[in-house]
Amino acid sequence: MFKKIQTKLVLSVSLLLSITLIGVSLFTYFDIRKEITSQVNSSSKELANNLKSKTDLYLKFYGSTVERYSEDNRIIDYLKQIEQNENQGITTHWPIVDNDFQTFMNQNKNVAVIFVGAKTKQFKTTPVVELPVDFDPTSRPWYSAAIQSPAQTVWTEPYIDASTGQYVVTVVKTVMDPQTNEVLGVVGLDLNLAGLTEIINNTHVDYKGYSFLIDTQGIALVHPSEQGKDLSKKSFYAKLKNADAGSTLYTNKGLEHETFYQTLDQTGWKIGMDYKTGELFKSAQKLSNLILLISSIAVIIGIIITYILARTIAKPIMLLNKQVQQVANGDLTVSVKINSKDEIGQLTFHFNEMVNNIRTLITSVEKSIMSVNDSAAQLTSISEETIASSEEVSRAISEVARGAAQQAQDSEETNKRAILLSSQIERVNGNADHMTELSRLAKETNQTGLDQMQSLRQKNLESEEVIKSVGEAISQLVSRIKEIEQINHSITEISNQTDLLALNASIEAARAGESGKGFAVVAEEVRKLAVQSSGATQQVKKTISNINHETQALVKKMEQTITISSIQKEAVGETEVAFNQISHMIHDMVISINSIKEDVDSINTLKDNVVTSIQSISAVAEQSAAASEQVSASTEEQVNAINNVTQSVIELSEASTNLSEMIKHFKI
Repeated sequence: MFKKIQTKLVLSVSLLLSITLIGVSLFTYFDIRKEITSQVNSSSKELANNLKSKTDLYLKFYGSTVERYSEDNRIIDYLKQIEQNENQGITTHWPIVDNDFQTFMNQNKNVAVIFVGAKTKQFKTTPVVELPVDFDPTSRPWYSAAIQSPAQTVWTEPYIDASTGQYVVTVVKTVMDPQTNEVLGVVGLDLNLAGLTEIINNTHVDYKGYSFLIDTQGIALVHPSEQGKDLSKKSFYAKLKNADAGSTLYTNKGLEHETFYQTLDQTGWKIGMDYKTGELFKSAQKLSNLILLISSIAVIIGIIITYILARTIAKPIMLLNKQVQQVANGDLTVSVKINSKDEIGQLTFHFNEMVNNIRTLITSVEKSIMSVNDSAAQLTSISEETIASSEEVSRAISEVARGAAQQAQDSEETNKRAILLSSQIERVNGNADHMTELSRLAKETNQTGLDQMQSLRQKNLESEEVIKSVGEAISQLVSRIKEIEQINHSITEISNQTDLLALNASIEAARAGESGKGFAVVAEEVRKLAVQSSGATQQVKKTISNINHETQALVKKMEQTITISSIQKEAVGETEVAFNQISHMIHDMVISINSIKEDVDSINTLKDNVVTSIQSISAVAEQSAAASEQVSASTEEQVNAINNVTQSVIELSEASTNLSEMIKHFKI
């Protein structure tokens, strides 16, 4: 289906029309959407400003009223009178003030109550409100807020009135004594927000939008569906809270909303309007749908017109296509009639010329084929005779080439083995050199071992002498210690006898009385010296006993040392005998290795001559084989060339025959 030019034309034009019309529709839709957005932004900001102005003006009126009351001399006089007559409770000025309050409330129905609170805790309201006896106005939040900002009118947060169920806001102002500038009390009123709600709800918002009012805590004071609810957790409130004016987009229940807002000067509340963005662009969507409908109708009409034009263009092309198919089947007698002078008419004219030229060409080719067939037959006969002669020569040369190649191969194999033998001989020669060097090192090492054994034997003898000397010294030390013990024993006996004599002398001196006191002192001193000598002798005896124990242990160690030295002496002698035997064996091994080295050197000299001769034979054999192969290759190339000529002649003859058969298909 898609191979027909008529179908391609219809599809191409239809696609082009569809893309163009859809593009125009989309551009128009987005342009209208942009324009609507701009208009809504502009009108919403203006509407928000107007609503803010109305609300501010409404609140400002009541704020100004409270401010006026705070400066009213009648209220000031009333509060002064209360302060002066605090204990008597006389208030002659209150009826005048109450009358004024009632007049104002009659004119402004949204005012729920007007009140005055004195610093002396007196509290009056219009109309009268039943309050507890101990009611203290100075403890109320609105009183504290007014006192903290005496120069400002203070608005409290809205709250729901229990009796009406509607939102009420309190506005208060401090009453000051103009003479002393002291606080006298607070005046204020409770304002019902029903009037403010009416103002906001009566504001018309296009595109099914709505107005709202939210206090500083996020409570919806005026809202079509969320009134009284806390909106501070909503996604849009964070931006409203942190900015004085602007707009924000957010999603609620799956629908996109756009909010425009302003901040009230009196209270800081947020006022504005909210739209569903889907409602904003409904008109644009309707227009877009209308454009798409018109575009669809235009595309259908375009397809019909395109089909008619495509059929007009395709019809002569289809007729020409049938004639071309007849030519493709071999009928060169066809001729197409020309009915137009456009590109299709020109194509038809050139097609007729092409058929005439092909008819003339085939007639000429048919004559040439007959001449080619005769020449090909003669050339085939000559080629066959030449091939037979060349094949005989080629077979003889091939036999010579094979013999030369085998000889070269054998020579090359012999050369490889000779080279392998040469490398092995060189490896043996290297190993012999290495063995000679190792034997030399072994001989030198053995000699060094013998020298060290001689030195070890000498040191062992010297060590034995030293051990004997130490043993004799220890024996003498033991005998001296015994002599010291005997001397110490004698000293101990002398000390004991001296102590006894000194005791006897002391007794005799006591008997002598006064004349023997000096002798008694001397005897006491002698006794003390004897005691000290006895103690020192005991210490010496203990020390000698310890030395004696250590000496006995040292004697045992010396006996072990002498035994070990004797064993070491025997081991050194045996090791020296082993080194001497190894020395004799290394000497015999060196002689054998030197003999092997001489034989290997001789073989190494002879192998060089053998390898050189084999390499010469191999080179000559390779040259002979190469020359034979070149002659054989040349002969084979000649035979192949003749075969190629013969094959070409055969192929030419076949092609001529095929061409003759193909020409027969054409009807001239």
